[in-house]
Amino acid sequence: MGVNLVNDAGSAWGAAFRDKPIYLMTIKESRAFFEGKMRKNMVLQEDTCTLSSNNTYRRQHTTYEVSDKDKGSAFLDLNFLIKDETSSLKGNLSDDKDVDFYNFSIPFMNFQRNYFGVEAYIDMPEGCDYDLTLYDEYGNQVGKAEWDGEGRKKLTVPNWDINTNKYCLKVENGNGEEVSPDDYYKISFHVSENKEHEKTDAVREAYGNLHNAYSRKDENWREYLDQYNAVLRETEQNYLKELEQLHQKQFDSLPEEKKYKDGRTVDELLQDMAEGKGLNDAELEYVKIFANLKDMEKAQQKAELKNSFSDDFIKDLEGMGISRKDIEGMRVRIGSSGDVSVDGIGDETMREQVQKLIDEKYGDRMYQYYIGIADSVGGLSSITYRYATDIQEVRRYLKGVTGEDISLENLYLTPDGKIGGLPDKAADLINKTKDNAKIERMKDALVDIIGKIRISGDLGIPDFTSQFRFSNGTFSVADSGFTVDMDALDGRFTPQSSGNMYSDMYKYQFKTVL
Repeated sequence: MGVNLVNDAGSAWGAAFRDKPIYLMTIKESRAFFEGKMRKNMVLQEDTCTLSSNNTYRRQHTTYEVSDKDKGSAFLDLNFLIKDETSSLKGNLSDDKDVDFYNFSIPFMNFQRNYFGVEAYIDMPEGCDYDLTLYDEYGNQVGKAEWDGEGRKKLTVPNWDINTNKYCLKVENGNGEEVSPDDYYKISFHVSENKEHEKTDAVREAYGNLHNAYSRKDENWREYLDQYNAVLRETEQNYLKELEQLHQKQFDSLPEEKKYKDGRTVDELLQDMAEGKGLNDAELEYVKIFANLKDMEKAQQKAELKNSFSDDFIKDLEGMGISRKDIEGMRVRIGSSGDVSVDGIGDETMREQVQKLIDEKYGDRMYQYYIGIADSVGGLSSITYRYATDIQEVRRYLKGVTGEDISLENLYLTPDGKIGGLPDKAADLINKTKDNAKIERMKDALVDIIGKIRISGDLGIPDFTSQFRFSNGTFSVADSGFTVDMDALDGRFTPQSSGNMYSDMYKYQFKTVL
């Protein structure tokens, strides 16, 4: 039987959605709505209360507090700002080196991407010039905000396909001038007409044909699947072409003195960066355009750990009468509950002083470096990464509250949605506290952990120890791996399908990093 077009270019398939996207409320949005907390012009506050806060690009499920003295706080994710263009996120850079990351997903169905585009805006304090950069879920740089003539910067989320829907915004100081933590920027979104819909017409139509044929149980639905897969492969190649054209356009627009002209590759420049060697302006601009987000952040964190962090640490030690030479060969371990242990220092009093300094001042920063540098963590899928890092955050919080290690395997959800199995003090805080951003974050993490433990069965909990060595006067990460089989764990969390329209769909060959 031949393939008949059920969704040609003149079809009205999806026409009902062309005036504006159809949005579905999330659980948190529904809760805020029924509690009377939803309104126009809401202001989301950046996350500053959790272990990683917004200093890492892998924070796909972060929620932000909206304060209301009368009705209490609501907690929403960044996607909400696409649904409500009157609302915004308020954030600040703590110093001129600070970088903030914000993750979001396009909150409408993928075929609607054919009709609509999304624009992101940043309003900055007077006299400030911040860079707002967009990365796709594969880590490619896909947009840099430009001045829009109205005193703010704007970028457009690319509509090169309808499958890619996870993105990361990066905010950083653009001109190198001093910034004040009292100066706030504002991020907002606007949904507009997709004026380049011809780039995704074919894939939308092919998907519509497949979906309709499969829904009708046509015996030849696999022929429609073959057509759709062929369009996906072509779309994948077009995505790469669009990316190359964007990067070349960005490079060509640079001032002549900032155009990199040497023959070294991006990987070679990143290696220099990781080793703590400074890049000149042209090299840095080249890396910002062409480097993958994951690779660039890892190189920058290696450099910071080796240079500025190690120097700051040594300055504090010297104030205590301990020299760089005294701790040469030192090894540091930070357990999943935040416990710090130090060895490799012969003098016991000195070892205890160093251990106390790390515990009280540097432990959280070292943890952030570890998860950004260690390949065992960086190579995880988004699902297992969230699980493993949530474990660390929850263990530290519960130990801080109770003074003891809590067995996460014994926790459960009660019929009314509370966390069961906690010691009384922790249970009261988690289950009874309202309008607290950190508690809300812990609740979300605990719910996810309880579900993951149930799914993973006998594979165990993915604990890891953040390990470091101090050699040749600087710190470096010593990757300790995990206590469980992470590939097997990831397999448990990855939905499997067979014999339906989704099981044999072509998957892009791009590796996901968000």
